[in-house]
Amino acid sequence: MKSIGKLIGILIITLGICPVLFPNVSSAWLRQYSCADIRERGYINVLSINLLYSEFEDREIRLQTLADFIAQQTEQGEPVDVILLQEVVGGLLAGTENSSQDLRDLLYERGLPYNLQTVTTSGIQVIIEVGNAILSRCRIFFTLVITLPSVWEEPSEDFGIPLTRKVMMSRIKIPGYGSINVYNTHLCAFCETEDRLSQAYSLLGFITDVEKAIWWSKDPIIVGGDFNIDLNTPDEDYAYNEIIDFGLIDTYAVVNGCDSCCSEEEGSLGCTYGVTGNPYADEPARIDYIFIKDLDVLGSEVVFNSDPSWVSDHSGVLSKIALD
Repeated sequence: MKSIGKLIGILIITLGICPVLFPNVSSAWLRQYSCADIRERGYINVLSINLLYSEFEDREIRLQTLADFIAQQTEQGEPVDVILLQEVVGGLLAGTENSSQDLRDLLYERGLPYNLQTVTTSGIQVIIEVGNAILSRCRIFFTLVITLPSVWEEPSEDFGIPLTRKVMMSRIKIPGYGSINVYNTHLCAFCETEDRLSQAYSLLGFITDVEKAIWWSKDPIIVGGDFNIDLNTPDEDYAYNEIIDFGLIDTYAVVNGCDSCCSEEEGSLGCTYGVTGNPYADEPARIDYIFIKDLDVLGSEVVFNSDPSWVSDHSGVLSKIALD
């Protein structure tokens, strides 16, 4: 434990990385749950989903749908081991302290205990805050966070705002296997292509710095989230190609043998945003990804992409990742 503490101190001083140790988690939830069944199974199931912070009225119903799906997966012998969440929300306007905690509580009610780490990315403290979160059946050793380059986002021609985006990394322990570093991020949405590329560079730099700093570790990594990279949009492939050239594997594209994976030529099964029939958005695109490095992928599918299973304007990506 002393070596871990020393490592975190070095990261803070030299890399500007912020540690997150059980933020907003009451003492009743400090127990670290484990996932010993993964080793026997031989693979880990990872889900990434953007929760759509702005729709407050039906958020509880959407979280119930998500929790029911995860419970069903468990009943079928395919538990969701790690959940990467974007746009978790909290504050007076949102009517909840933290929507990721709400989901964790719903899962616990179903007999499914998860460890939780969450980080605020933007907003006004107490009033409304938006962030990212990682739920894990596995023990979480520690979590590190870095802020991405700030950019000006313009959701409309008449309105723009600088938004803070972050990357969080949780180091999880799989009994009988070892550790995996899991990264979760949400890149800028209403921004210029070069701004998103800059944030992608920062993401990859963060991964490089962390993996070098954990000098005893040559553990595999999982990187997921809402990247807002639509390969059908001109020049968006620059950021995507940087990620691929870094050595990361696009789990969905590899399993399904597709390129953009969301187009007239390749069909719509890979679309993760604005899927036809989604009441929250239009303009189908694939912008949510799960990447891996030094691991193999056994399966990957898009979930929450049909009526009545909508939980957001996004659909989720669920990948089955083999352990070496």
